Amino acid sequence: MDCKIALVGNPNVGKTTLYNKITHSFEHVGNWHGVTVEAVTKTILFEHNRLEVCDLPGLYSLTVYSPEEGVSRDAVLENSHDVIIDVCEVNNLSRNLYLTLQLLEARAPVIVTLNMMDELRRRGMTVNYRKLERVLGVPVVPMETKYHSEIHMLLSIAVDYASGRRHDPIELTYLDKLPVRELETVIGKNADACGMDARYAAIKVLERDSCIIGKLALTDDQKKYIDSLGNRQAELASARYGFIDEITDGVILSSVAAEHGEMHEHEVHNVPLTESERQECDADADKRRHIRRHGRIKKKISMSRRGFSGLDRVFLNKWAALPLFLVIMLAIFMLTFGDYMPGYWMKTGLEWVFDELLAANIARGLTAVGAWNWVTGLVTDGIIGGVGGVLVFLPQIVLLFLFLALLEDSGYISRVAFMTDGLFRKIGLSGRSVFTMLMGFGCSATAVLTARGLEDEKMRKKTILLTPFMSCSARFPVYSAICTAYFATGKPFIIFGMYVLGAAVAIAMAALFNKFSAMKSGELSFIMEMPPYRIPTAARVFQILWHNAKAFIVRVGTVVFALNVIVWLLSSFGVGVVGGAWVFGYVGDYEGLRSFLQYFAGAISPVFAPLGFGAGEHGWQAVTALISGLVAKEVVLSTMESFGGVAVVFGSNAPAALAFIVFTLLYVPCIATLAAVKKEAGTKWMLGGIALQLGTAYVVSLAFYWIATLFTVNPGAGVSVVIAACVAIVVALIFAHAAHKKRFACIGCGGDCGRCGKRK
Repeated sequence: MDCKIALVGNPNVGKTTLYNKITHSFEHVGNWHGVTVEAVTKTILFEHNRLEVCDLPGLYSLTVYSPEEGVSRDAVLENSHDVIIDVCEVNNLSRNLYLTLQLLEARAPVIVTLNMMDELRRRGMTVNYRKLERVLGVPVVPMETKYHSEIHMLLSIAVDYASGRRHDPIELTYLDKLPVRELETVIGKNADACGMDARYAAIKVLERDSCIIGKLALTDDQKKYIDSLGNRQAELASARYGFIDEITDGVILSSVAAEHGEMHEHEVHNVPLTESERQECDADADKRRHIRRHGRIKKKISMSRRGFSGLDRVFLNKWAALPLFLVIMLAIFMLTFGDYMPGYWMKTGLEWVFDELLAANIARGLTAVGAWNWVTGLVTDGIIGGVGGVLVFLPQIVLLFLFLALLEDSGYISRVAFMTDGLFRKIGLSGRSVFTMLMGFGCSATAVLTARGLEDEKMRKKTILLTPFMSCSARFPVYSAICTAYFATGKPFIIFGMYVLGAAVAIAMAALFNKFSAMKSGELSFIMEMPPYRIPTAARVFQILWHNAKAFIVRVGTVVFALNVIVWLLSSFGVGVVGGAWVFGYVGDYEGLRSFLQYFAGAISPVFAPLGFGAGEHGWQAVTALISGLVAKEVVLSTMESFGGVAVVFGSNAPAALAFIVFTLLYVPCIATLAAVKKEAGTKWMLGGIALQLGTAYVVSLAFYWIATLFTVNPGAGVSVVIAACVAIVVALIFAHAAHKKRFACIGCGGDCGRCGKRK
């Protein structure tokens, strides 16, 4: 039997975790809103049945406000799935059931899953899902996704439901309070013509859903009748929540002993309870009545909910939140990149393996068998030096992702979005933009795709344009290698500074965009579910680490390896006049012979001469590394390693090395990110982004180079320039604020009184 199953539910209820357990996949999960932004599908075999399982983006209702919610709404209304598993979080049951009722209104084939039962049990509570199943008329399955037996039971019920063994859905009595039936008769033919259920169409018309109304092709008479009914959205929402209050009364119970693993089997398959089970349930019912009578339930719930709630007084404090976030991130970078930390020792060990154990022995072996010089150079410098020069940073990458995974899974990431929403709103973005930008620390291409959840079109495109400024994980091997060679004592602080600089540039650009009416965002809303603090699970953290480490190794073993070989060959072979004759060959065999890449990059390198790294004998090598980085940012370092390392490329010019890492941070992202930007925002915005990134990278790198040069030559002059720049910025901000205030000054007073309240 073939069966199509869709997972639907509110954001952050565990849909993707359930999908990963069912399909044995590794889709990204997180204890924060907006992780899934497009449908993900995989086919599995289950008990001789072929199941196509689809994980849909989260949504709060079938009235959508963002593109990814529209993906889920359309999938439900198309009736293309045999079963829709509505994933509800048992701790927020009333809110989750609001979507459940809308699915039942649309006559969707629904199974309700009550997820995160383990958290309810830790509070000493359980759920009377039998009552919920009886009043909703659909199967209700309480579960914990960590148990394979409960996953198996859910799939078994889904297959039975798809094959026809279904409950009879109840009548939604709250709809009788509204003119739904009358409206069905008016628009019934219109709904049939566009393949829509008449009752659902009538409900959405009462809610003034413009998308549904547009599809119905209503006549003028029908529109007049609908206008006479008014907007019933608030009334309908009130009726739904009233119904939810009725059916959830007594569903959350205070005794875990009332729950048995076989309860669903008893209810669905008519397996009678044993006498001991029945007596236990009766005893639990008496106990619940006694507890209610003495008011102990309320006290127990309040005690159980304390947990980590006190942390929000610190993490969301308006004065301490942002400094604390910066301190946490700095501590992470110190542990990851600091000398004599675990990442340092593992990186040093891998360097010994590649340099001493592999490269040196292979070079001796190739020389012993009489291999050509270019073959030895290709293997030792081009392949082992280039690829190995990137792979040595794998331990530090894994360590960084470990800390980020802990922040994600604990629920702290959502707090970061909440505390920065006020700042972002002033510059035309919202707290939801933070989710996209924070994901940019991992992979810019993936982060850009998550921006489709932003409801305002201009805000969405600005977020897409600014996300590449956030330092992705592929860039920090470049930072680490250069800092190790030139700024060893301050390496963690400089790497942390690069991440802060990328975020600061993105925020500054957003503020600049918001000054232009063509780029100004509309009315912004930020509705976010604040997830509970959770202790990260080892399985989920390991899954995140394995997924990112595997992606890094695969990229190094494919893209970096192939491009490194190409770059090395182009930089090692050339054509030119040697001894009065034209020669084509290996540059190591002919003195004065220039490589193909040296001709090309050498023609461009004067553009970068003001930045320090485009001048000199090896300036073309730095430019070549930047060009190759357009394919993948890891290739920037591997290219320099194939040339002999960063010390060869930059020599003793430390300011040029600093300007180079700043340029690497801010210039054009990889091709995969550009493709994502084109897909989400269009070609014009992609080309505009390239121009913006190149211009910003050049200007900021130039400033860093000359200030660093001043500090190197004359530290006092460097400090003076920095102080003067800070003073100039402060003065400019003061004048800008004064001009903004005067713009809205009172009529007749020039803005001096500040009391009359009249505006120009």
